[in-house]
Amino acid sequence: MALNKNNPNARGAKQQDKTYNGKVIKPVLYIGTWVGDGRYMAAQTEDGKIIKDPKGKPIPYSAF
Repeated sequence: MALNKNNPNARGAKQQDKTYNGKVIKPVLYIGTWVGDGRYMAAQTEDGKIIKDPKGKPIPYSAF
């Protein structure tokens, strides 16, 4: 059997999930243009809460 990119056996191991305080986080699109924050990928926990800094602004996903 040929090894191509669609073969599950030829794929590498899954990357480690990003975590925050022991909880797995995922990226979500934050649209804050009405409050002057712009649009960017923010971090959200699996229970649906956006992770915010002490000032209340969502933390970008790239910061993790």
